[in-house]
Amino acid sequence: MRSILNDLRYALRQLRKSPGFAFTAATVLALGIGANIAVFTILDGILLRPLPYAQPDRVVTVKVKDYPMSYANILQLRDAMGTRLQIAAVMNDSEASVVSSGGRFQIQQSQVTAGLMTMLGVAPLKGRVFRQDENDPGNNRVALLGEDTWRRLFNADPMIVGKNIYIKEVAYTIVGVMPKGFSFPYGEAMQVWSPAEIKASGKVAMSGDEEIFGELYARLPDGMTIAQLAAGFDRTQAVIAKQNPWGVLPSRVEAIGYRQSLIEDARKPLMLLYAVVFAIWALACLNVTSLLLARAVARVREQAVRAALGASRARLLQQAIVESMLLSGIGGVAGFLLGESAIKLLWRQIDRNLLLTRTIYVEWRVLVGMAALTVATSIVVGVFPAWRAWRRNVQQSLQGVNATASAGQSRTREALVVAQLALTLVFLVGAGLFLRTIHALRQVPLGFSQQNVLTGGIVLNGAVPALAGSATETNIIRTSYEPLLARLRAIPGVKDAALSSVLPLRREFSVGLIVQIDHKKLPPAQAPRAGASLASAGLASALGIPMVRGRFFTEDDTAAAPVVALINKAFADKYLPATDPVGHTLSMGEGKFADIRIVGVIGDMKQNNVTDAIRPEVYFCLAQMQPGTPMYGVAAAFMEVAIRAAIPADTLRAQFDKAIHEVAPDATTTDVKTIHEAVEDSFGSQTLIAHLLECFGALALMIATVGLYGLLSFAVAQRTREIGLRIALGAPQGNILSLILRRALLLITIGVSIGGVLAWFAVKFTSGYIYGVKAHDALTFTSVVVVLAAASFLAAWLPARRASAVDPILALRSE
Repeated sequence: MRSILNDLRYALRQLRKSPGFAFTAATVLALGIGANIAVFTILDGILLRPLPYAQPDRVVTVKVKDYPMSYANILQLRDAMGTRLQIAAVMNDSEASVVSSGGRFQIQQSQVTAGLMTMLGVAPLKGRVFRQDENDPGNNRVALLGEDTWRRLFNADPMIVGKNIYIKEVAYTIVGVMPKGFSFPYGEAMQVWSPAEIKASGKVAMSGDEEIFGELYARLPDGMTIAQLAAGFDRTQAVIAKQNPWGVLPSRVEAIGYRQSLIEDARKPLMLLYAVVFAIWALACLNVTSLLLARAVARVREQAVRAALGASRARLLQQAIVESMLLSGIGGVAGFLLGESAIKLLWRQIDRNLLLTRTIYVEWRVLVGMAALTVATSIVVGVFPAWRAWRRNVQQSLQGVNATASAGQSRTREALVVAQLALTLVFLVGAGLFLRTIHALRQVPLGFSQQNVLTGGIVLNGAVPALAGSATETNIIRTSYEPLLARLRAIPGVKDAALSSVLPLRREFSVGLIVQIDHKKLPPAQAPRAGASLASAGLASALGIPMVRGRFFTEDDTAAAPVVALINKAFADKYLPATDPVGHTLSMGEGKFADIRIVGVIGDMKQNNVTDAIRPEVYFCLAQMQPGTPMYGVAAAFMEVAIRAAIPADTLRAQFDKAIHEVAPDATTTDVKTIHEAVEDSFGSQTLIAHLLECFGALALMIATVGLYGLLSFAVAQRTREIGLRIALGAPQGNILSLILRRALLLITIGVSIGGVLAWFAVKFTSGYIYGVKAHDALTFTSVVVVLAAASFLAAWLPARRASAVDPILALRSE
């Protein structure tokens, strides 16, 4: 132990004597380790940390395509699979604003079936879970609080059970509090769960107004695999579909692990990023190893003296390892701080593009990983230079006047620099492809304007959503939405404001429907299907939507006027080709809604994603909805607002929030952002990867150029006397420059060539993430080669320029 402490003190003295070397080496290691810490922290939180349920790997989510799953369909699937199968469903998720003594908070209310907590195997921290009869009408006004909700709204009141919480002006009796960290569906910070109201008709209705829908989850029974469960569900669904030919049923049923369902879109991008940062770490190790090799040459006489005085090779190796461990430790601590700072800097992109972000924080796995990486770094960068030092002859080293590098050592350092250049070119090509992808995504025609448009979701907490409302119910469109639009339009700088249940690239809420065209009845499998939206007059102006035919909604389209609708061009092309759609009718419901006249065709807008195909859409006039009519429940549940301004839209956020709460004090606003931000967010993980690869590419470029600069600076220092002699004998400055640059250009050429070959094969791993650009894009490869070559040439030219300016008198006197 004493020898290790002595070596540590000696290493500290050596680093103090060479501050430039110490700073460069520690910085490079900090960057390499920091990149790994940042990405591993994200990867640990999303991919590795277990979910807070009993045997979480046995919890599965049941996914369907085409249509949502009705509760009656869910019950039939459960019954067919046997009583061993535990199931639960989330029937509705909505946001609400709750006021308490601590202020106004936004929470997520999940209306669920009573057996959810039992299926998940989680006992409450306080109180009890739901009883089976609490899904019955009249029994469902009870609630379970999330621990964060209990703490922030009720100051962790130990007597909370039995008290009330008011959500959307409805009182719920609190029956329990869930444990800290529990969340379902996973990801929300402040949650409340309440039993969904399920009428007897909702348990059997496979179609019609009584049908209710939910998301199905299940726990695998012992001895059953996910594949067996999925196959059983799929077979059963085929039988159910045949028995209900006129029902709108999912065509396929799939079962996958719940965690997998959450991370399936994030796994591949995260693993790709981790492969990149591991290579960045390798690049940093190559760089520091090269620096240590150069430093070992300068210290060869010192090592020879230590050996001559009796130091064994093991003792010299220990001293080298301690020094590299010290460097790695400094780099590890600095890297940890850099990694944490990088996560904070990129948090907006991480939070918007990844799920499970609540679990992204440093825990023991990250700390153990950092420690292991630090130790591995010290071994990688310390052992090889020490081993090379062993091979030198002690007597020759003691007799030498100047320590010079052998040809073998020079070739080793040059090989390390070539490897750095090659890896850097691979990183830069990847970053270039993703930047080209983001550029291509931004060029896709969206069908609307992005200039100065602010958007946000609105939940009127005083309105209880219902697909079939009472005719005597207060019409929230008149009492809330119309006054809100008038208030928003009165804000200075606002050109127009409009409401829609679905705004492009903000798919927070969507409804699909089957319609009849010109009263022509068809089986559900053949009937026209479309996305359904509500829109107010002025939406075309607010979003800059072009009209293809006819007109948009106007103020004359009131509840007393004939019901009208708009369709998009995709609907017209698919269901009304070779004819003017204006004047045709759609049927949805009874009475006036059995004869809805198409008054206009709007241009296609990208809805879910910039890269998705346009699907048919039908728009209904918001002002014509009233309690008891189809689509009124959509308006009661959720609407979105679009505000076009003559000034930067960002400046309207505070005034938008103020206007909302003046008109509807209990309203909740969700995800307020400009339409441009919505477009950027829709790029998903591609934007996150592009930003990270851009940073990593710049980091790799810096490390590689520093490595080349260090190598050539050392070569110039080793050849100072030779260069001085050449200058004294009359060699012109150009010859000295050429002497240094020739070798540098050879290394650059070899590194770029090898990197180009590696990149050619490596880009196949990016094929699933790039858009609008070929993997072997000539422009990207050419640009990257030019950038890397230029940066490398600059790194080589600086020491070459310094060498050509050497004073021959001072050079010849040097030892």
